[in-house]
Amino acid sequence: MTNENRKAHVDAEVERARECLRAAEALLSLRLWSDCVSRAYYAALHYAMALLLSEGIEPKTHAGVGAMLGLHFVRAGKLDSEAARELSRLEQFRGEADYNRFFVFTERSATEELAVARTFCERAAAYLVEA
Repeated sequence: MTNENRKAHVDAEVERARECLRAAEALLSLRLWSDCVSRAYYAALHYAMALLLSEGIEPKTHAGVGAMLGLHFVRAGKLDSEAARELSRLEQFRGEADYNRFFVFTERSATEELAVARTFCERAAAYLVEA
């Protein structure tokens, strides 16, 4: 991947992340709690992908994103360990939102998960600006 190509891929992931965040916010206002949580996770996932792509790393799975983020960003001291925990937390709740028909999100829990996603996205965006 060339540097120019890498930047295009990073920019595309950031745009997808921003769209997912806007969708999560809209879903929160529509009181669609599970869908809000799911979109919040995808916002963070796309920002995580942008981070990894900025280093030329292209994981193929959700688990790979988390593992590579830990290895190349947390262990390397580029991102604090809280960021990796936030992504993992969001992934866990996304699974509940999408696949567990008995797991109930409330306005409060959806709002909390959206806040976690925003925090992760802000950290990732700050890193990308500095890089």
